[in-house]
Amino acid sequence: MSNFPETGYTPLNLRFLIESKGWTQKQAAAIIGTTEVSIRRWLMTLDTDSHRDMPLKKWTQLLASL
Repeated sequence: MSNFPETGYTPLNLRFLIESKGWTQKQAAAIIGTTEVSIRRWLMTLDTDSHRDMPLKKWTQLLASL
């Protein structure tokens, strides 16, 4: 996908990808073998205490599933 709003993994790009594919957070989690909680934390804004950065390996896996 070349229409990402930003460069690389960001919460905004992750949200864009999930929404553009019509996936639920649960479906996105299943695709890359993680939990919904992880997806939710990766989607949080950077200034949120519960935010976690998505590992590059997981971002790459998600992109590869396109």
